[in-house]
Amino acid sequence: MTRIASVGFGVAVVAGLFGLGGPMLSVPLLVVCGLPVLSALAAAQAQSVVIAAIGTAGYVLHGSVDWGLAALVGVPELAGVIVGWKIAHAVPARRLKYALVGTLLALAPYLAFHS
Repeated sequence: MTRIASVGFGVAVVAGLFGLGGPMLSVPLLVVCGLPVLSALAAAQAQSVVIAAIGTAGYVLHGSVDWGLAALVGVPELAGVIVGWKIAHAVPARRLKYALVGTLLALAPYLAFHS
């Protein structure tokens, strides 16, 4: 198993056990391990889809999904994903790394004190 696969597997297990934001952990760790930023973001998006699909299935089985609210939140989020994808492919990888670092540093205090 490669180092990147080991990191990805470890992050997935920890995120699943403790309910942490898997993609928020996996993207920086995959980049540190040498994976290009766009590849790390793509892996995180795929991870998010799987996590969301499984969680949604559980809530649907219990009749707990408010479909109107899901559409109200989901449609703009989908638009944001498409716009973000276009921006990520238009911006040089080095700038994406700096944006990732800046965003994580800005969010770290909030996450540390409000989790």
